[in-house]
Amino acid sequence: MKTYSEDEVKRLYADANAYLVQRWEPRPGYEAPTIVGGEGVYFWDVKGKRYLDFISQLYNVHIGLGNREVIEVAKRQLDELAYSSPSYFNVPQIQLARKLAQITPGDLCKTFFSNSGAEANEVAIKIAQLYRAAPKIISFWDAYHGSTYATVSVGGSARNRQHPGLSIMEEFKHVPSPYCYRCVYRKTYPECDLLCAEMIRYTIEKEGEKTVAAFLAEPICSWAGQVVPPPDYWPRVREICDEKGVLLIFDEVMTGFARTGKMFACEHWNVVPDIETYAKGITSGYVPLGATIVNKKIGDHFDEKGFPHSYTYSGHALACATSLAVIDYYYKEKLADRAAKMGEYMIGELKAMQDRQPIIGDVRGLGLFMGVELVANRDTREEIVPKNLTPEQRLNPEYNPIVYLSDKAKENGLIIGSSPGTGILRMMPTLVITKEQVDEGLRILENTIMETAKKFNLPKK
Repeated sequence: MKTYSEDEVKRLYADANAYLVQRWEPRPGYEAPTIVGGEGVYFWDVKGKRYLDFISQLYNVHIGLGNREVIEVAKRQLDELAYSSPSYFNVPQIQLARKLAQITPGDLCKTFFSNSGAEANEVAIKIAQLYRAAPKIISFWDAYHGSTYATVSVGGSARNRQHPGLSIMEEFKHVPSPYCYRCVYRKTYPECDLLCAEMIRYTIEKEGEKTVAAFLAEPICSWAGQVVPPPDYWPRVREICDEKGVLLIFDEVMTGFARTGKMFACEHWNVVPDIETYAKGITSGYVPLGATIVNKKIGDHFDEKGFPHSYTYSGHALACATSLAVIDYYYKEKLADRAAKMGEYMIGELKAMQDRQPIIGDVRGLGLFMGVELVANRDTREEIVPKNLTPEQRLNPEYNPIVYLSDKAKENGLIIGSSPGTGILRMMPTLVITKEQVDEGLRILENTIMETAKKFNLPKK
């Protein structure tokens, strides 16, 4: 790994501030790590600091950094054919489409390739609208499906939508997610009789069944905080969609490819969608790739009608070859089984931590896809982020416990996922993480939680 002098580090950060458009909310004076290398669950920054990564970069490097098997396949493909026009087919593209038809559930069988999860979801939306000849898509509040105009509109996250001047497409409607810990209906499962699922039926009927193309959601809603629905929720939603003639789209960009202990999260409920989208784990981050797979009935429709959509890099040969190598690695190393076993261990350890740390309100997840919700008061479930913070205070670690905790964990060498507006910590480490590495990370996490609780005088009594 190359080492950088102090002057070189200063110059890199000066250039980053001068020439890069910053993502999300700016934090004056904050320096994100500049990454120069990594192996497995660890990575190193330009200053030589090592981090234990509990979120797989951006929840996508399922097989860890520096996997030589995948790297060598990508290098060979570069020697053979890096790219061909989407006007043509290429061999890795055809082979990957066949592989996806073989490993995905039910009759999902025909794939359109793109470059990212947002693009894959754009394709799914457009396919549904054209197939149904209907404009409306229903999805969850507190959901994220990408940062393009259609995916910002279909995602119900206020963090993405509430910006002056931003256009939002009004064809997209929203319902509450099955967030049992904070049920908006103040109900308790199973006495609720899945009122949240029935709200989908109600919304379809009120909007007009012929105007609704699809219901789109993650099987486990990540943005709402790794929300795992009750066991009969998705079967009920599948029944509602079938009854109303509405397509069911699963966004498995984050949950797909062994992450939850199954190759695809929908398999936990034995529910097959009409359309499913992938990115992230499809290549484990080694090369950008998105994919949208449809069932035979939809595929046959577009074989006849044509699909008026394309990308310059659709079916990119290098990306598809890399994906084939990554998928082979999942099966060879039995990473879905490994994620199930390691996730069970990690969630068990987090629940034991919950018993020791009263600001942990809830622990939830499947496989290595989990969330920890911190609260100011466990009995009342009061949110840990104060409601009266100014925009400046919201991003300031001296006022916001979650920002403080995330910064302090990073300082202590642990990367966790968080958002300044919620008390939810997201943890999705690489599927090759060891028990010893889990224990190492959880020790850092618990120490950081205790430090945060002490600083902010939590929990409240």
